[in-house]
Amino acid sequence: MKTYHVLQGTLTLATCTLSALAISTSANASTVVTFDDLKGDNLLVPDGYGGIQWDNNWTYYGFEQNPYTAESIPNRIYGNYIKWGSNGLTSIPFYFASPVIFDGGYFSGMDSSYPASFSLYNEGTLQATSASLTPSSTPTFLSSGYTGLVDEVRVNWYNSETALDNVTYHTAAVPEPASLIGLLGLGSFGVISKLKRNRKPQVNC
Repeated sequence: MKTYHVLQGTLTLATCTLSALAISTSANASTVVTFDDLKGDNLLVPDGYGGIQWDNNWTYYGFEQNPYTAESIPNRIYGNYIKWGSNGLTSIPFYFASPVIFDGGYFSGMDSSYPASFSLYNEGTLQATSASLTPSSTPTFLSSGYTGLVDEVRVNWYNSETALDNVTYHTAAVPEPASLIGLLGLGSFGVISKLKRNRKPQVNC
């Protein structure tokens, strides 16, 4: 009977440890901001849409316009020309209320000599800059290439010739390896302690 209770306690501790690991790693789903439920054309993306502060910097539209192809139909966005100017190299931001991991987005547009890229900031400090991508009529995903937290993304492009779609990010950071090791170690320590406390000389019944 003693052996049964020790094993039961061991299994309970192991289950709790594995459950904690599952909670830590599973809440990591990406948010894809498609803009497709916004109605109308050539209107500002509202602040808070998709969990992002657009700050009157971005305009959406849904009519066909080759080569500015939407990744998901119908809508895509472009930089606010009234605020930032047109026909020039620009760096247009959007913001997150709380830091996130920014995955990237789809670019389309004219195949020009001005590639697009992302600059990633946290608390006003540049953290990373993505690789660059030359847009074409086929929407192509550009990864940020950065897995740290950011609260501002600046899109660097020749904004009269490029469209952006399906902006993607996720809010839950994956635990660092040291944290996982520590959690596993804590669970193992609990199992060993439980076994030691319940270890008694075996008596034949």
